[in-house]
Amino acid sequence: MFPAFAGQPAAAKQYRGILTREAHFVNGLSAPVPMYAAQIEQESGWKAGITAWDGGKGLAQFMDATAGDIVRTYPELGKPAPMNPTWAIRALVRYNIWLGQRVQAVDDCNRRAAALTAYNGGLGYVQDSQSRATIRGQWFQGAETVKTRQSAANFAASRLYPRKIIFDRQPHYEGWGTYTCEGVKP
Repeated sequence: MFPAFAGQPAAAKQYRGILTREAHFVNGLSAPVPMYAAQIEQESGWKAGITAWDGGKGLAQFMDATAGDIVRTYPELGKPAPMNPTWAIRALVRYNIWLGQRVQAVDDCNRRAAALTAYNGGLGYVQDSQSRATIRGQWFQGAETVKTRQSAANFAASRLYPRKIIFDRQPHYEGWGTYTCEGVKP
């Protein structure tokens, strides 16, 4: 039903329909489905039943506390179920939107990059770096370079996270929908 593209994990096709429907339901037809797919690949490699060393669970690698926060914000999701692929996809889409509404951005590309960084490293760190950046709302070559209270290793990892998703992994999902940061050269 869905063609596999070079570099795309085979397990991705199993969840493509669910991800596409959920992203379109929440974001509309211009939903960044390729970005969400790339994020799931980055988080779990499309392995629904895994638990990471830090306690992240399932496709979206939600921590228990974050999963609890998400269902308080979006009660229609029901009980936290990060190991359930459908729940994880529904929560990932909504959480990315929630984060995107809390960051400064000059455009969708910078908003999504800042929201992805917040997903990985924490919203407070992103807001702190944005408040001290010289160009408000500019993530790439802007707030992403402003040092926060994170450890050096966590700072580096969280700043690479949106680049890996948007520029390295998103091309694996060409044809899945609207691209994030198309034509941007960070």
